[in-house]
Amino acid sequence: MNSETGVREAPEPPTVRSARALFWVPVAVPVLIVALGAALMGGAVAAIARPPASVDSLCASAIEAKLAGRGHTDVEVAPSLRMTEADGARRVSGSVTSVDATGRVDYAELRCVVRGDGPSLRVVSARVSD
Repeated sequence: MNSETGVREAPEPPTVRSARALFWVPVAVPVLIVALGAALMGGAVAAIARPPASVDSLCASAIEAKLAGRGHTDVEVAPSLRMTEADGARRVSGSVTSVDATGRVDYAELRCVVRGDGPSLRVVSARVSD
């Protein structure tokens, strides 16, 4: 209300800037929600993704592949392998069980040599002895 005339004034129309900002809100909010959801899903996938290869896992994979190549099935490498350092390499030893082509359960000792550091690890030798 204007004090001089006693007449109520109409509210001023919104400015172009505030109208433009209000136009983007219905678009920006869903986009932000989708982006946040994608980031959370990416983080969850990264958290449950396979960890980098370790000396134990490389040796176990090499032994499993060697025995599978000989026709063995149900290959199970012992969960606790012994590891020693020698000549700049890591030597891994332990036990492994498998089922041979005739269906007989086979118990053996494994020995692996792994060289390298960090992500460049490689199995140099993988042997199984009865």
